[in-house]
Amino acid sequence: MKSDLHLYALAYNEEVLIEKFILHYRDRFPNCAITIYDNQSTDRTKEIALSYGCQVMDHYTNNEIRDDLYLKVKNNCWKGQFEKWACIVDIDEFLYINQEQLLEEESKGVTLIDFEGWNMITMSDDEDIIDLDLTVGSRAVQYDKQYLFDAQQLTEINYSAGCHYCSPIGNIKHSETKYLMCHFKALGLNYMINRHTEFGQRMSQQNLEKGWGFHYLDSADTIRRNWVYYQTHPDNKKVL
Repeated sequence: MKSDLHLYALAYNEEVLIEKFILHYRDRFPNCAITIYDNQSTDRTKEIALSYGCQVMDHYTNNEIRDDLYLKVKNNCWKGQFEKWACIVDIDEFLYINQEQLLEEESKGVTLIDFEGWNMITMSDDEDIIDLDLTVGSRAVQYDKQYLFDAQQLTEINYSAGCHYCSPIGNIKHSETKYLMCHFKALGLNYMINRHTEFGQRMSQQNLEKGWGFHYLDSADTIRRNWVYYQTHPDNKKVL
């Protein structure tokens, strides 16, 4: 049976995580449509996505991080889709809801699914290990985002930069349940430092002027301090 959900994600050099990402959603929404907007990746991101039957769209930003252009994609890519539900995520954002649960929400007239965000972090002291199977996280309210909505009932989603906030228009009914969302970014210390360094070098003038994505400018020392802070935070808990 074809899943009545279309998932959209922007990607840049995500070969480490994209297979896990695709399998995660295909497990929960078998045969769902997945469209990857590839932002000029130089690794195997596009190849892996195509091998799993995803549609891949080339998204050009002159090899710069352009949140203004990303927003145009995320605010419009779902309009006119055939599937009932639209899911707008980044490759490191994993939603823990499945097709059965979504159908139950649909039966209640829900059009906007709410989520509770967690930053997942490895507990390994080896800075070179990349861990894809994280289980411990810290609460991250900034990731209580509106990722999943009824594309037939909403006419606009109106995300702001980073998609942490939105102003949807249409028939809006929130889910009473807040489903789990795990942010798989801190897979390894050196992995994270290298990602931030690469993204910092790609920051556009538009982003710098708006103050968007400023965390990508953090130094390696700052990332290392934050890493230790999150590893030892007293509110950490086993999430998965």
